Amino acid sequence: MKVTVPLLAAVVIASANAAPSRGTLQMRPTVLTPHGIGPVQRGTRKAPVVSALTTLFGPPTGAGINTACGSRYTEVVWNDLAVEFRAGTFTGYRYVRGGYPLTTPGSPRNVASPAIRPRLETARGIALGSRLSVLRVDYPRLRPVGVAQWVAGGITFVVTSRGAGALTSVAEIKLGTCGDF
Repeated sequence: MKVTVPLLAAVVIASANAAPSRGTLQMRPTVLTPHGIGPVQRGTRKAPVVSALTTLFGPPTGAGINTACGSRYTEVVWNDLAVEFRAGTFTGYRYVRGGYPLTTPGSPRNVASPAIRPRLETARGIALGSRLSVLRVDYPRLRPVGVAQWVAGGITFVVTSRGAGALTSVAEIKLGTCGDF
């Protein structure tokens, strides 16, 4: 079943995510799930997805064809978040520092900013930079699917080291994307 997300629903959910703290309004991070991003569900057509995410994160910082996978795959980028569409339908996301690591001609590109934006995390609080030890505790059914990739509940976590040494922190969180870059 395909679910569309009206713009009003995204605004209501974004407002519900606000939590007061010491007299100021602090926004909690939007949640990455195996079903989508916050209120936006996989299987939704591109226009309502872009509209809802624009309401949450502001205007996209890039858009274009995923040239590594072919013209049926397009991406819309909000800084460190790339949202993928196959034939105009939301199929997945890639949340990684710099947003879009492809450098092939025609691909959307993004320059890493000093702060990770937008602020996203999984329902269990895992975000970019989370420690592998915390990931293993929060996701006890975590299983390796490569040298530096782990899967839990359909979400893939790419783990890297900080400097020379053992794998220590989450560098990318992704779901349902074409290619492994």
